[in-house]
Amino acid sequence: MWPISINEIKRLQIELTTFCNADCPSCERRNYTIENDAIYVKPLNNSEISLKNIKEWLPLDKFHSLREIHFCGNVDEPTLHNELISICKYLKDFDVWISTNGGTKNRLFWTELAKLKNVLVIFGIDGLEDTNHLYRQNVKWKKLEDNYTTFIREGGNAAWQFIVFEHNKHQIDICRDLSVREGFKWFNTVYSTRENHEVEAVPKDREKNKCIRCKATYDNKELKESFYIDALGTVWPCCWMATNYQSNVVAKQIGYRFGHYLSHNLKYDSLENIVQGDMFAFLWKNLSKFEVCNTHCLHNISDTITWHGM
Repeated sequence: MWPISINEIKRLQIELTTFCNADCPSCERRNYTIENDAIYVKPLNNSEISLKNIKEWLPLDKFHSLREIHFCGNVDEPTLHNELISICKYLKDFDVWISTNGGTKNRLFWTELAKLKNVLVIFGIDGLEDTNHLYRQNVKWKKLEDNYTTFIREGGNAAWQFIVFEHNKHQIDICRDLSVREGFKWFNTVYSTRENHEVEAVPKDREKNKCIRCKATYDNKELKESFYIDALGTVWPCCWMATNYQSNVVAKQIGYRFGHYLSHNLKYDSLENIVQGDMFAFLWKNLSKFEVCNTHCLHNISDTITWHGM
C-alpha cells in the first residue's frame, strides 16, 4: 500500500490545463511527441480541469493535513484557465500557489487575483528585459512588467523565481535588488538540470541518496507529502512521473495488469481509492525498477531551488 493517505498529504500539485502562451526551450512542450504505441495520451492545447471537476474530485473534508495547493504542471500556464480566480476562491481555506510566466491576461484579472490573500503567485522571471526572453520565449517584457506591478500594487503576494543560465547569471543580484524595490516577498533561484540546446543552464551537483526514498512521501524541500494531478485528471505520485515520456515508460512497465490503465484517473475513481489501490501499491513495491524514481529519488538529479525571503 502507498505509505501516505489523503488525510496525511500536505501538498497537492495540479496541472490545470494543457494550454500555454510561452515556448521555453527546455519545457517538454517544445519537443512534444505522441508515439504511435503510446498508452497514455495527453494532447496539448485541448484539456483543462474545471471548477466542477475540482469540487467533485477533491474531498476537502478529508484533507486533514493539506496546507498547500500548487497550480504548476508540466505543460500548462495556469493563468490561461478561465476559471482560475473562481477555483482559488473555492479553495479559500488553503494556501494556493500559482506558477506563471506572467505574460497573460490584463490588469483587471491581476487586480482581482490580488484580492485573494490565500494566493501566492510565483512569477518566472529569468533576468531582465534584455535576457528574460531568451528562455521565456513569446513572453513580452512590457506585458509581464505591467502584470506583476499591477498584482503587487493591488496587494497581491508575489515571488520572483529566477532560473540561472550562463546568459543571465550576472543579473542575479540586480534582479534580487529589483524584486525588493518592486515589492516581491520572495526571490527564488533555480539551478536546473533540464537539457536544452538553445540556452546553457547552470546546474548544481547534488549528492546521491543512499537508497530510493520517494520524495512525495516525506517532508523535503522539493515535494513534501503530496500527489500530482495532471490536466486529464490522472493521479501520479509526482510531476516527474507524469511527463509525456515517463508516463508512457511507466505505462508500458505496468501494462494492463490492473485492468484499464486509467484506473488511476479521477474521472473513473475517487482520489482515496486511487492512492490506496493496487496500482499505487505496485509503484511503491517497485520503485527501484522505474527510471524516473532512480533519476530523481536515488541519483537526486533535480532542479535546486532556494527561497530567499525579503
